[in-house]
Amino acid sequence: MRLAVIRERVGSTIRHWTPLRSALGELFTQEFSYSTGYLATILNGCLFAPSLLTFWFVNGVIDFSTAIAIGAVSTPAGLQLRLLAYVLLVPTFLLVRMGLHLLHPGHRAQILDGSCPSAQPLSLDWFSLGVLATGLPLAVQNLGPWLGMNAVFLVGVFLVPRPLPDRRASEVKLLALVLGSALFLYANYGAVVASPWPSPATTLGPVATFALDEETTRWLFRLVNSMFLGPLAVAVFGVGTNHVLTRPEFTDIPIIRHALPRRDPDVVVATSAALGTAFYLTVVGLATRHLILIP
Repeated sequence: MRLAVIRERVGSTIRHWTPLRSALGELFTQEFSYSTGYLATILNGCLFAPSLLTFWFVNGVIDFSTAIAIGAVSTPAGLQLRLLAYVLLVPTFLLVRMGLHLLHPGHRAQILDGSCPSAQPLSLDWFSLGVLATGLPLAVQNLGPWLGMNAVFLVGVFLVPRPLPDRRASEVKLLALVLGSALFLYANYGAVVASPWPSPATTLGPVATFALDEETTRWLFRLVNSMFLGPLAVAVFGVGTNHVLTRPEFTDIPIIRHALPRRDPDVVVATSAALGTAFYLTVVGLATRHLILIP
């Protein structure tokens, strides 16, 4: 009797599976159809574009090269964690942006009608800031080179070019950026790399030697990498950076202007940077089973 019941249930499942599989196949076919599918509308519309992948690759190469050069990544394990987070960055960004758009009634109606909302709630440029900005306390531990470089930038980009003609001003600004960057590299690595130049500590003095103590650096690192205060700290840093890098003094330089971010609204920068930082800290917590909640 029991065998007959089992045979009947198996036969019923087989009979119903064929139309169920057909219905599921038809459903997915419709969803990815350009004319009727919501998923196709979402994925092929304004929520995704191949240019995002181009930006992700180019920005990743530049950001990680810069992070290694300035010392924002101190160990191979830290570099691996940031690379893992960066690989997951674009899918996470797309899911978050899609969720924000679909939660907004007006944006949801526009997207499902096949058009793009004019307002973008997130920026991938600032979302990716959270992956690398959390390592900045390690980079600024040697504070002297940073102060020296930014002093050169302040004088050569904002002060000296003011009375000069446009062309000469652009040349002075570009020269200041080159000299400031060279000063930073020499102050940081001049004593490590064998060269005919004298020791940075001898020629630059405090610019090469001034540094934060270990306890201050550790506290700053825990602050930026804490789940409660880290996203806020990176959001404030992102808003300040957005205002500085998009000033006319920088955007007037012909070569540099193409590498600078565009001036986004403060709410977009802050939201993107905070969510990107929370995403990175979540990846770190899942990978290491260790999460800093408060500094």
